[in-house]
Amino acid sequence: ITGFRVLIAGTGSFEREVARAVKEMGVEDVVEMLGFRSDVARLLSALDVQLNASYGTEATSLALLEGMSLGLPTVASDYGGNPWVIENGKEGFLFPSQNADALADAMERLILDPELRQAMGRRALERYQREFTGEVFARNTEKIYLDILKGANHGT
Repeated sequence: ITGFRVLIAGTGSFEREVARAVKEMGVEDVVEMLGFRSDVARLLSALDVQLNASYGTEATSLALLEGMSLGLPTVASDYGGNPWVIENGKEGFLFPSQNADALADAMERLILDPELRQAMGRRALERYQREFTGEVFARNTEKIYLDILKGANHGT
């Protein structure tokens, strides 16, 4: 596959290991290690696809929601809250956590199919606007409080 770049943002305990692997595989021409970034919106707006490969520390990723708000399709591990945010085959693809081959297959599908990428991006934005905006969260929180005040039982 040609004509793509991988931007890796963030820091962590595997940063050196990933940098070493990039060098060993000889893919420095397509992989750029960005380190910590505070300009997330600017960075996300430059992407065609977002990737989240969490496997042990993620609940619900705010980064996935930020990307969805910009209409980015997603490739994400099936770990933590990711399946709650991304429906496999709709807003992006989920892959089994720590399965590099499945991750690569999902990325390849989106890289090679611009129409699929655009359709998933549109669905991601639609779902974000329908379920994840601040207004939606406020409305849902308000409903819980009103139900409690009315005596509704929410599983307690």
